[in-house]
Amino acid sequence: MLIAKKHWMQIHTYLSLFFLPAMLIYAITGIGYIFGFKDDAGATVHNFTIPTPELGKEQEMILQFLGDNGFEIPSNTALQNTRKGMQMGSLNYSISLQKEGATSKLTIMDRSLYGILVLMHKAKGAFYFDIIAVGFGISLMLFYLSGLIFTSFCKKNRSTALIVCAAGFVCCSLAVFASV
Repeated sequence: MLIAKKHWMQIHTYLSLFFLPAMLIYAITGIGYIFGFKDDAGATVHNFTIPTPELGKEQEMILQFLGDNGFEIPSNTALQNTRKGMQMGSLNYSISLQKEGATSKLTIMDRSLYGILVLMHKAKGAFYFDIIAVGFGISLMLFYLSGLIFTSFCKKNRSTALIVCAAGFVCCSLAVFASV
């Protein structure tokens, strides 16, 4: 064995402790998402119907609307084209514009911490959290590998362990197949 069991235990322990916050984010937001709590959960949302601005004048019109109506101007006022229209701001505070003919829908959203974490889970933030996410994914594989190594894959109950592992693969495969 290239790495001693003691070192596998240390790798397992320290990676587990380091990635504990990421695990909590993924577990809480994943469970919440399954039960219908999306990125707008707990958000303050304001929807307005406004005349559709001229092409190229969207940013100017949005900023004018925000100022005239006492809303905060986002730190990033650059408009970006998205699947749902145009958007400015950040994950925390965003303004979106959806053109719908003569009128447009302007949405101002101030997300809750949970909503921001859901977007982190979905890799919608900057690449900084993505580095943690990829590291966490790799660490999950190492957690299983190190756990199997320092238990020597259940020497006393190896056949039972293999049956349980096979059952896990079968159940997971059936759940995927039934879901498609």
